[in-house]
Amino acid sequence: MLTEREVLSRQKAGVKLGQQTGQAAATLRIGVLSSFGIEMMAPFLRERFHHLGDSISLYFGPFGQITQEMLNPDSGLYRFQPDLVLAVVAAEDLLAPLLELTVSGGPEAEALLAARVDELRNGVNALLNARPGCTCYLAALSQGQIPAPNILDTVAPLRGQCAFQHFREQVRKLPAGFSRLVLIDWDWHTAGDGASQYHDDRLWYLARMRLNARGMAELSRLLARHVAAFRESAKKVIVADLDNTLWGGVVGEAGLAGITLGQDGVGRAFKDFQRALLAYRETGVLLALCSKNNPADAWEVFDRHPEMALKRNHFAAARINWTDKAQNIREMAEELNLGLDSFVFLDDNPVERDWVRSALPQVAVPELPADPAERPRFLRELELFDKIRLTGEDRLRAEAYAAQAQRAGLRAGSNSLEDFLASLEQVITIDPVDDATLGRAAQMCQRTNQFNLTTRRYTIADLERLRQNPQWELHAVAVRDRYGDNGIVGLAMLHFEGRQAEIDTLLLSCRVLGRKVEDALLSHLSQRAAARGVARLYGLYAPTAKNSQVADFYPSRGFQPAGEGRFAVDLVANFIPPAPGDPSEVSAHA
Repeated sequence: MLTEREVLSRQKAGVKLGQQTGQAAATLRIGVLSSFGIEMMAPFLRERFHHLGDSISLYFGPFGQITQEMLNPDSGLYRFQPDLVLAVVAAEDLLAPLLELTVSGGPEAEALLAARVDELRNGVNALLNARPGCTCYLAALSQGQIPAPNILDTVAPLRGQCAFQHFREQVRKLPAGFSRLVLIDWDWHTAGDGASQYHDDRLWYLARMRLNARGMAELSRLLARHVAAFRESAKKVIVADLDNTLWGGVVGEAGLAGITLGQDGVGRAFKDFQRALLAYRETGVLLALCSKNNPADAWEVFDRHPEMALKRNHFAAARINWTDKAQNIREMAEELNLGLDSFVFLDDNPVERDWVRSALPQVAVPELPADPAERPRFLRELELFDKIRLTGEDRLRAEAYAAQAQRAGLRAGSNSLEDFLASLEQVITIDPVDDATLGRAAQMCQRTNQFNLTTRRYTIADLERLRQNPQWELHAVAVRDRYGDNGIVGLAMLHFEGRQAEIDTLLLSCRVLGRKVEDALLSHLSQRAAARGVARLYGLYAPTAKNSQVADFYPSRGFQPAGEGRFAVDLVANFIPPAPGDPSEVSAHA
């Protein structure tokens, strides 16, 4: 929880930012709608979004008119043309008749809350339809009071507690119907601090404000956190030390029986730390090891200690040696084919932390608490791995990297690429992006850097809008083989203009590079363009610090330079066939 000094510091910083940047310089337009007064939140929003790299302009709608602003096409909200909307609803405002006892419990209360939830749903639906590129963030605040607190039976109708709880449950279900509606679970995030920390009754009576300065600072922080997660900025890899990080003590000195790890005391804290790492792995975060140790001593703990929650097969990469840790992390980044800015390094030793920060500034290095008892909570509450929703590929990622090691072994033993691909029994499926694959497509746009010809960072809102445009085609690529299902690993986007078409986006996950998936995809795009009467197909390449490996992708496949990063092929004279000698089975659908 923020201290008073931190709240004041953030407020002052936000005020200063507001004075420095005008509305014309804003990179992000945020509309704020609330059932109570919330305009004083402006400096806190500016300060938090500044940390995301955004200069913002703000619109605050009249309080108490959330659905009116969303439903009225001539409202100030629509004239403002927001990129995102924050809607803040307080149960006490929407269900005021319950508190005033003009509506009793039972069916009458259920009818009231159903009507209020429907109003919210209809308003959000209108907003998202009217603003295809907009995302709505909904924060719902539970009641600070109940109608009849002197009645202690929690299910008594006059007490009204059940109606308020049911309202909260219904609001939490709203995002299920909208891909661009994100719920900020205010009650859950602030439960540990106590609701009273964020409210001041005097502000309510003086200015109809249900949040004090600390509350507005916290809500601004939560909004920025959810926006960052929606943009798919989560880290991908946790690199962990061993001695005094995954267990207590130095195994090379204390031996297997002498380390601290178990069901009680500090040993349980180390085990809970391991469990927290496993929980991240379940959401698609890769685990790696980096320890100065004798390999035999370290692996013996994984193989023989009965209290180890982590096992060898949970790690996508490992470096257990006496080499400099920064160099080890560089090698693992190359091995996993991921950028260093995807990595988080956890080590109990402040010297090692400082060295990795200095040598590899792209790597995130949190200050791990000195007390092992504080570390499980610290790890669980890190905001470096936030996701709004899990895709199927997130759940598959850790196992996919394990299977990748098996493929690498197979390739090393093959006489040729063709033999390797034939032994993989690879099946490539190319389908139009649909509701089921939209989230994964947006995730790849935000996170794929190496095999990405243009690195254009489309959001779910952007892709949903383009998917509905007949001048665009969006294609998702899935790959499976004898070792498992890689899930959706690629995306291609075609933009049509008359008898010309442009490959706006072509990207692939590093997990399937070198397996001719890119050739099958390019062939499919050419066929789609030819089927729509396109005579000339263009491909784009925008160089970045990370995608140099695809600089010659189009020239090496018959495209001719057309200036300004564009390459062209005449589909009438030079139709691109499937890659010769590729034994993969390709299933493509329009």
